[in-house]
Amino acid sequence: MFQLLMIVVPIGLFVAAYFTTSRERYLNRMEFFVRVVVLLVVGTGVVLLTSSQSVDATLGALILLCAGLLIGYFNLRFQIMRLQDLRWSPFFALLAYVPVGNLVFLFVLLLLPGKPKVNAEVFS
Repeated sequence: MFQLLMIVVPIGLFVAAYFTTSRERYLNRMEFFVRVVVLLVVGTGVVLLTSSQSVDATLGALILLCAGLLIGYFNLRFQIMRLQDLRWSPFFALLAYVPVGNLVFLFVLLLLPGKPKVNAEVFS
């Protein structure tokens, strides 16, 4: 059952992020970096909050689960928007769930410059 959840949840998050992300919205390198850092800070804050002794263990686990799903969803959305700036397939965002490959993929998204926009896209 746990193995099935480990497959269904990431795919469900990707489908939700894919269908709720506008095809006209792009993120350049700096915007992507800032949003990833914000997600990292929020995630660290949630972990520190839920690990304190004043929070009940069940409530802390529920908060951690909900925050983890939200952070995963927004992380995939930001990656899809960055991939659109690079003119790559949004399905590359699934590489975020490959161990070690996700770090390489994150650095590729942070370092590669976006493709220049066509004049019709810029002025429309």
